Amino acid sequence: MMEDDDQKDSRRTSAQSFFESLDELFDYIEASSSQPAQPKSPPPQPLPSSPPQKAKPAKINLSDFEDAIADLEQFIQNKQRKRPESKE
Repeated sequence: MMEDDDQKDSRRTSAQSFFESLDELFDYIEASSSQPAQPKSPPPQPLPSSPPQKAKPAKINLSDFEDAIADLEQFIQNKQRKRPESKE
């Protein structure tokens, strides 16, 4: 059971961090939409490097994935209620 508690704590911490980042993204988008568009700089050229290493496949628990989606949907709904769209 201890491992299950650790997973829940880890998931909770990850979700909190994700929601904070998402909130910052919404704030950035709102700030950007009120400013004139800036010309984009060209994308950086990739540096020569060693061949890409294969990442370990993530072990995804379907139940956790469904919970995360539900959390995201709830977060977005709350955001939309807090920030009504202003018509300009």
